Amino acid sequence: MACFLTPLVAALFLSVVSLTGGRIRQSTRLLRTLMWGCAVGLVADHVVNGELVPWPPFLTGWNPAAGILPILEEVVFVGGAVTLSVTAFWGLLLAAPKLMALSPFQKFRATRT
Repeated sequence: MACFLTPLVAALFLSVVSLTGGRIRQSTRLLRTLMWGCAVGLVADHVVNGELVPWPPFLTGWNPAAGILPILEEVVFVGGAVTLSVTAFWGLLLAAPKLMALSPFQKFRATRT
């Protein structure tokens, strides 16, 4: 329903932080791109499924009589899980070259050539 808000806020935050330039900009460029892609993908998914429309109420899956709690739960739990999984994937991508260098097969390949 509104799970796209968490990665969207993270992408906006990373974009604002990257304006400072320097080392932070380079190290978070991939994460910022992944977050924007995740947010755009989730918005597109909600639009295609009819859960997000350009007229009020914008979130069709939300019942205003139920209050704001169902939206907050989805933003925190579902959106948080998506954001954390994208961040974990980014961390894995950053760690992959270092892990490959530690691989015993890498040393074996180097001795054969």
